[in-house]
Amino acid sequence: MKVAFQGERGAFGELAVVEYFGRKAEPAPVAQFIDVFKAVETGRAKYGMIPIENSLAGSIHQNYDSLRETHLFIVGEILLRISHYLLVNPGVCRRDIRRVFSHPQAIAQCRKYLSRFPRLEIVPCPNTAAGAKMIRDNGLRDAAAIASRQAMIDYGMACLAKNIEDNRMNMTRFLVLSKRPSVKKRRHGAMKTSIVFSTKDIPGALFKALSVFALRDINLYKIESRPMHGKGFEYIFYLDFEGDAADEAQRNAINHLKEITSYYRMLGSYPVGRIVHPEYRKRR
Repeated sequence: MKVAFQGERGAFGELAVVEYFGRKAEPAPVAQFIDVFKAVETGRAKYGMIPIENSLAGSIHQNYDSLRETHLFIVGEILLRISHYLLVNPGVCRRDIRRVFSHPQAIAQCRKYLSRFPRLEIVPCPNTAAGAKMIRDNGLRDAAAIASRQAMIDYGMACLAKNIEDNRMNMTRFLVLSKRPSVKKRRHGAMKTSIVFSTKDIPGALFKALSVFALRDINLYKIESRPMHGKGFEYIFYLDFEGDAADEAQRNAINHLKEITSYYRMLGSYPVGRIVHPEYRKRR
């Protein structure tokens, strides 16, 4: 069962795949986030795993946009505990480092640590593991990567510092994508539903849209606004709320919402994700 993720071997996306699906999954790395969506749409992967928000650095806006622009559904989520390591080739010392490679999100999550070394050049990479792999492959002696412990294991690198993220409760929420909505009945635990909608151009439109949930005592987890491409300063809203869309209160709220919005799309109902501390493994 192929599951597409963005990055290289050792990326946090791969860790999320393994923790969510277990050994039955075959993690399939792709170059860009949009390639995860394309792999699932074309059938080259059965599922996709994408990060959607981080507890320190915030939302990953391009993935919110792709959720609306493609036709995939959210069928699961996982909250991955993120620990960043400062990795170098064996034998390299802290005083040797002139450059630090990593993904912009990882760099944002380690601002306090990096501020201690203001002369270091920060070099963005497509993903955290890509920086580690590039340093290893090119034998760089003046560079370090911010990446996972799994990347350290995979690429045989040395660790100069561990847990360098600004906050020990650093977590990234990953979504599981599929071509079809989940049809499995809930086995246990709470459910969550994600939708996207736009409001009509009338006073109090957003208040009215959100009130359909308040009237039915439905808890809202998150709302995210994004500009509608090609329509000036018009916005679309992503909303996560508690419960299954098939439940009576949620179903009535959705039907009410459709009456007062100009655009609506269901993204999926799925079990609320659990917080996972990834297990690091040596490859066979």
